[in-house]
Amino acid sequence: MQIAYKGGADGHATTVELFNMLASYSWDAKLVLTLAAFALNYGEFWLLAQIYSSNQLAKSMAILKQLPNILEHSGPLKPRFDALNNLIKVMMDVTRCVVEFKDLPPTYISHEVSALSAAMAHVPTAVYWTVRSVLACAAQITSLTTMGYEYAFLLAIFIKPCFTSCIPCNNLFHLFQVFNINH
Repeated sequence: MQIAYKGGADGHATTVELFNMLASYSWDAKLVLTLAAFALNYGEFWLLAQIYSSNQLAKSMAILKQLPNILEHSGPLKPRFDALNNLIKVMMDVTRCVVEFKDLPPTYISHEVSALSAAMAHVPTAVYWTVRSVLACAAQITSLTTMGYEYAFLLAIFIKPCFTSCIPCNNLFHLFQVFNINH
């Protein structure tokens, strides 16, 4: 599976389209599959950025993707790279929480416990916003590799991490603290 960013596409519509493709999977599986697909693109981007100067094949691929240009002008983009990395860390934390929450052994905690039911109700929303964030990160990387650093810099100004105001994600983290689950 490859996450394809459609320039100018509505984030909600793209997220729903992706969920339709993954309709037969559970919420945690949708999240893990989406994050895995993103990791392939993100990993390639950073690998090329790291070794393009010392590996001839990587250098050729980096030139095709215009990475040397981007890296030469990375100074103004550093805050955007940092924000991207911070959002990815939060996406990983939410994913870890969702997966661990799903894997709670039913012998130790009943699904009839009201706190567990409340937490379970937040999982689809947390998955939705995490997948939408994955798509926003993919858009950032796509803009860097296909449209040049000038466009990426302008686009980065308008993309804000959603987790700062995502109440269900914050509630999920709080419930993990209540249940004393490491994430």
